[in-house]
Amino acid sequence: MNLFKELLEKEMDRREFLVHIGALLLAVIGISALLRTLSNPHLLKKTNGFGSNSYGGKEGVLK
Repeated sequence: MNLFKELLEKEMDRREFLVHIGALLLAVIGISALLRTLSNPHLLKKTNGFGSNSYGGKEGVLK
């Protein structure tokens, strides 16, 4: 909490303020996206790519 208090008390120009706000916004968006992905495990399942279907090389398909 001291870091937040120091940031609020620090003198900064408009550019520095906007940089801090932008970093905070990106952090919030990133954390929310990470939590959303982790809360829905089906989003982590890979469904496309090599070996994902019978044409991809599964054994026993062609006899």
